[in-house]
Amino acid sequence: MGAARHLVCPNSCPGGAFELLGGRVLVDSSGRCLRHETEVATFACAMCGAVAVDLAAAERALRRGAPPRLDEELTCPGCGVTLLAPSGVDAELELQCPDCGLVFAPDEGRARLLGSGTPEADDDGG
Repeated sequence: MGAARHLVCPNSCPGGAFELLGGRVLVDSSGRCLRHETEVATFACAMCGAVAVDLAAAERALRRGAPPRLDEELTCPGCGVTLLAPSGVDAELELQCPDCGLVFAPDEGRARLLGSGTPEADDDGG
């Protein structure tokens, strides 16, 4: 079991329910949850879809004297929505876009692979 979490919605949605994104969930033949692994997962607010903020992780980082860590932003190659990569993301882990449902590898969502969006800036001059 990983470190304790205290997830909150950045939009202050009521209810406190979050969807697990990019985490591994194992179920039995009836669909009942057996085990879940959330160490490298991202969580999204079940009401508005915003990426949840983990206040417990922020507090632990402040106690260690570590500067706040900004998660890497990824862009869904299917719909273009901006996502935060889970901390400690494995290059082989597949992510699922909460908006369009596309499953993609983190490398596919990095800006250096997507280009700037303008043909002039992406042209190599030749």
